[in-house]
Amino acid sequence: MWLGIGISGSLIAILFATETALGRWDALLAEGEFDALARVSSGVLRDVRLAIVHCLVIGYLPAAFLHVVRSGRRTVLMLQDALDCTRDECETLAASIRLSPRGLMITGLIGFALAFTAPYMVPPVPPTPWSPSAWSPEVAWHRILEPAIFVWQFWLVYAVVTVSVRMSRIAKKLSHIDLLDHAPLAPFTRLGLTNALLLIGLLSIWSLMMLETGFEQIMILIGGTTLVVTALALLSPVRGVHKRILQAKEAELGWVNGEISKQRSAFQNPGASRRSGEMADLVAYRSLVESVPEWPFTTSTYTRLILYALIPLVSWGFGMVAEEIVGRALS
Repeated sequence: MWLGIGISGSLIAILFATETALGRWDALLAEGEFDALARVSSGVLRDVRLAIVHCLVIGYLPAAFLHVVRSGRRTVLMLQDALDCTRDECETLAASIRLSPRGLMITGLIGFALAFTAPYMVPPVPPTPWSPSAWSPEVAWHRILEPAIFVWQFWLVYAVVTVSVRMSRIAKKLSHIDLLDHAPLAPFTRLGLTNALLLIGLLSIWSLMMLETGFEQIMILIGGTTLVVTALALLSPVRGVHKRILQAKEAELGWVNGEISKQRSAFQNPGASRRSGEMADLVAYRSLVESVPEWPFTTSTYTRLILYALIPLVSWGFGMVAEEIVGRALS
């Protein structure tokens, strides 16, 4: 968190200092009243807003990336009692959660290449968006930060996918699955929720662009992609646990059905000895096993997801309030 705040705060401070030194605030106020609710398609106000969003994103991404890797390793250590491993073995297993340099290079190059398409998706499209001679001081911030932002975004998604898949495989090492107590499996769910929150947080910052016009198309693309990846980020770490729960349920149902079959044979044989109520207990236990959720999610999990989905709206509203404060300070 402090890394992200430090990067974003420093860049925004440099941006404001640069705007002040170049006298850009005078140009901004000369265009009209600084209105937080104003939606414009061009001008200094639009470019300043977008520059601030870029500064926030470039600070958020490295912090989120590092948090994903550390969360995966911490989750393994939290599962020591549930995993079939010693402390040293768990530490070795946690250290094995790392990212491939080749994967980082490939995803980084893809992000870098796609960064050059971004200006063409937001109207009005400038004639030469990548010509430095056509950049205003604010647009220069956009063009310089965009390649780095796209690279870090792809690295973040790659980290989430890699750590999630690795954690799903680690579920095979769980020593035991208690169908009536999913509490030991909670670290898997928390990791999925953490990944989802980090991606929703990124979407929340990008949603600040909706203060401006012309970003509907790119926000639909960013929002849709983020929501899909968020769902995968939530489910992937617990996919291995889901399989183990299914296997445990099948084994337990196989046993109880066998016991019920034996009791049925006893009913058909009047001379066989049997305990009163045993058949009813077996039937009730079978119903209990069948009702066990196959995913280690609780009501709290779904509640958190709903709250996470509201964060972009809160962020957008906070952005308007913050801009109103700045506008009054400059008036």
